[in-house]
Amino acid sequence: MNKKLILFISSLGILILCVGLFYWHTQRQANYAKTRELFAPLYEYSGRLTPKEQKRFSELVYSIELKTVEGKGYTLPEREGLQLEAHSMTLYRNNPELFFRDYGPVLTDIDVEPYIRHFGILALIAKTRLADLPAGSRKSIISHLDALEKRLTQNSVEIYLQEVQDLPFRPRQKDPTMRFGVASGPGRVGGDHWIFEADGSFTWPEGAKRGVVQIVDHYGNAYAVDLDAPTDMEMTEDTSELYAEIDRVFEKLTDAAFQRLSVLKKKDLSVEIEKLFTSE
Repeated sequence: MNKKLILFISSLGILILCVGLFYWHTQRQANYAKTRELFAPLYEYSGRLTPKEQKRFSELVYSIELKTVEGKGYTLPEREGLQLEAHSMTLYRNNPELFFRDYGPVLTDIDVEPYIRHFGILALIAKTRLADLPAGSRKSIISHLDALEKRLTQNSVEIYLQEVQDLPFRPRQKDPTMRFGVASGPGRVGGDHWIFEADGSFTWPEGAKRGVVQIVDHYGNAYAVDLDAPTDMEMTEDTSELYAEIDRVFEKLTDAAFQRLSVLKKKDLSVEIEKLFTSE
């Protein structure tokens, strides 16, 4: 093949590649700009919102969801995505009602306290990923936060199991309102049923079994309560103390704290991280 022809084809290939890369880069930057414009109003909301502000925020989130579902090309650079996540989770921590706004009256039956801590942990994880820290240090902080999340889940599920066990034994009894951490259940295994009599009453058969209630948390851990052998359930840890510990970590891991950690030497950094997660 003629050397000039080979050179021409090679040059043409490089040109096409450069044009393609330029087009891809231009499109990506345009998508970034479009997404920034879409999400920018979210940053106007912070702290504890008034009912009117909560309503406007929910309407804003709904309009964003419609646009992102119907249209493609909404994306942000990784750091900006983490910044948005940290801001949003902090907002939900301060206003847990926002998470349940679309559920209507059911909100009155939901314990939002574990959700407050859950959103706080998610906000801290996003901030940790943003922090100017060695990868090992970020991994250590996130590991501590994940451990808090698992303890929070177990605590919430154990409370739910207590509520199930303490339900009045009567026909057509509804299960307790779902709690944070419960992925599936309650499901009953091996239980008998009330008998509906001709006069409209219900009777419980002699020797009948209520069965076992099974629950699975969002980590896949299974729990069971034998309703025919009721025992006093013992909590793994005190709920109020756990909440206080998570709140303390949230209050300590501020932006200023991350900035302070970023200038420490590696040895001092490890010590300070452990102090942050040690109860005083």
